[in-house]
Amino acid sequence: MRKKKNPFLTFCFACIPGAGQMFLGFFKQGVSLMSTFIIVALLSSMFYDIPIYLFDFVIWFYAFFDAINKNAMTEEEFAAQEDKFMFADGLDALPKLNAGKRRKGLAAVLICLGAYLLCNDALSIMTRFDIWIPYAVNEMIRRDLPQLIVACLVIWFGIRLIRGKKEDLTEDERKYLEGRDEE
Repeated sequence: MRKKKNPFLTFCFACIPGAGQMFLGFFKQGVSLMSTFIIVALLSSMFYDIPIYLFDFVIWFYAFFDAINKNAMTEEEFAAQEDKFMFADGLDALPKLNAGKRRKGLAAVLICLGAYLLCNDALSIMTRFDIWIPYAVNEMIRRDLPQLIVACLVIWFGIRLIRGKKEDLTEDERKYLEGRDEE
């Protein structure tokens, strides 16, 4: 059984995303928050994209205040808290794709990532051997192309979410919205 901890130590551990949850005994939540924080930081540094890194602030604040609030709960409320992975429940809400489409999508993402890494390594090797590469080409491959791909993926995901919302409407909501589409 988990027990509430020292408020000062909880504060200290809460400063590290996920560590406060782990200190309080919520290991699955702590691992989820910590890994999400690290993945976002790696993606933002890999794609040289500062706006992606801003999500790390949101994750940090959530983890900090979640740990502090959990420790401030009464004993009964604290004991009733369930330790579960943060994103496991939300996986059912994602659009249902059959295994073939899912594999093809993952394969496309892996191929794009592999091609990017290959080009990046090729450019590094060429510069080590003093092979001249125009600066514009180097910047385009290393910086602009990954940002363009991430932007396209975000737009695609947003479109998928909007389409999924229309499919989830009830029959009454569809009847109400039928006449409004033409306006």
